[in-house]
Amino acid sequence: MISKKWTVCAAGAAMLYASGCANFIRNVESTVPEVERKNVSAMYAVRFDPDPPVNTVFPATAELVEKQLVKNYQVKKTEALVTPYSGWRKCYEVPCGLVLFPVSIASHIVSAVTFGVYPFSVSGVINDLAFSGMNPFLNWETESRTALRPISSERVLTDEVTANKVTPLSKVKVRVLSGERSKDFVTDSFGVFKVTLVGISQEDSLFNAARNLEFQVGDNLTPVKSIILSREFVGKLLRARATIVAYEMAPSGTKLVHAVKTLEKLNFIQLAYDFEKRELEKYKNDTAFMNDFNKVSME
Repeated sequence: MISKKWTVCAAGAAMLYASGCANFIRNVESTVPEVERKNVSAMYAVRFDPDPPVNTVFPATAELVEKQLVKNYQVKKTEALVTPYSGWRKCYEVPCGLVLFPVSIASHIVSAVTFGVYPFSVSGVINDLAFSGMNPFLNWETESRTALRPISSERVLTDEVTANKVTPLSKVKVRVLSGERSKDFVTDSFGVFKVTLVGISQEDSLFNAARNLEFQVGDNLTPVKSIILSREFVGKLLRARATIVAYEMAPSGTKLVHAVKTLEKLNFIQLAYDFEKRELEKYKNDTAFMNDFNKVSME
């Protein structure tokens, strides 16, 4: 019998703990901005600067360009600031409420007798504490332990624009075609890859005397970018290649100096530097070559 009573009490306590209500404090109104983005289309792109290129080696960036419809809203929210219910707190709130109940009555009497000299607002606070304390389904109101409960929300459209979201493509394959010649590159973590039109070795060079360059990204065989090189720039590339080939047919210190100066006159400074550095490293132990190079360099 006792066990049954304890079971009933425990069940009642559990129901009481779970069935309480939040204590309403006041409504809170706020206005916050909200941005909504919707993808309209997406495409791959290759970008480099300047466009078209003006040097034998140039960095390019592979990107995913997403066209987005961007809507800006002002969201007006109305929320209830409440003290959430916590069942275990009734263990001390109920006894305190019972004690405060007669105090509340006495307080109202004093306020009435003194014609408000003893403020009715104080009596009201004591009254609220007493009744909310005795109410098993309600905690005392306190702003030190609050929560916001949504009541209503209204969105007002303030602006609508179309924008592009650009994302660099990391570790993706890019194929560059120059006429019938092609070369594959893999982008770095920033989507960048380096194209060599004419390098110090034929294996590194992409340029194939064709004026057009096409770029394919990933497994897509459709070019995402196509450019036409100017006839003047193509002529400079051909002269740079011919200069390197002519030197390699019969290398010497004198020819190296002339080849480097020719490349510099074409404004291919980096190519001239890399070419000179490679050849000097190759012939650094060749006394005749180095003497010849140093002599002509000072002329």
